[in-house]
Amino acid sequence: MQTENQIAFKEWASIVNALASGDQILILRKGGIREDGGDFRVEHDEFFLFPTYEHQNRMDLKPEAYQHLNFAIKTKPTSDSLPIQYYVQAVKVIQITEEAQLEDLKPFHVWSDGAVNKRFHYGREKGLFVIACRVFKLPKPHVIQVTPKYAGCKSWVSFSEKLITQGSTPVLPEADFKNQLDALNSTLVK
Repeated sequence: MQTENQIAFKEWASIVNALASGDQILILRKGGIREDGGDFRVEHDEFFLFPTYEHQNRMDLKPEAYQHLNFAIKTKPTSDSLPIQYYVQAVKVIQITEEAQLEDLKPFHVWSDGAVNKRFHYGREKGLFVIACRVFKLPKPHVIQVTPKYAGCKSWVSFSEKLITQGSTPVLPEADFKNQLDALNSTLVK
């Protein structure tokens, strides 16, 4: 793990909560409307999670994940200060292009069928990136000031300075993470 980094990945706060609790170990991404070149790319294999509060809603989550949305709403910052609490190592990246694979992924995430289908079909080409994530909780949050440079529908942002990752601990024990990753791998290599 890098000891410091300035790269962050923007994701709904409810999904950040699901990742932080170990309810899922993957991110599904198509890309934001302001991605460079119009397409999403997995540009980094380590990054901080940057929770966002726009666009997330109940209809885009499975009912068992409403708790993550409720917690996100309850803990939403009331100022332009945002706590960054989690760090990720991307352990595997797969691009899926077959709609049938969405059904195989259902047990591994908290998004609703409608949300996943919408992302899969968005844009010029059908498909999604599946990013398997090893999530770590920082020993204490880094509080950043949210500025206009972080705004907009884009996946990656670069902080003004590098943030420390030392002392971070995995949110899932190694064996639990490995079991989930093995199950995901066996599903995707059918």
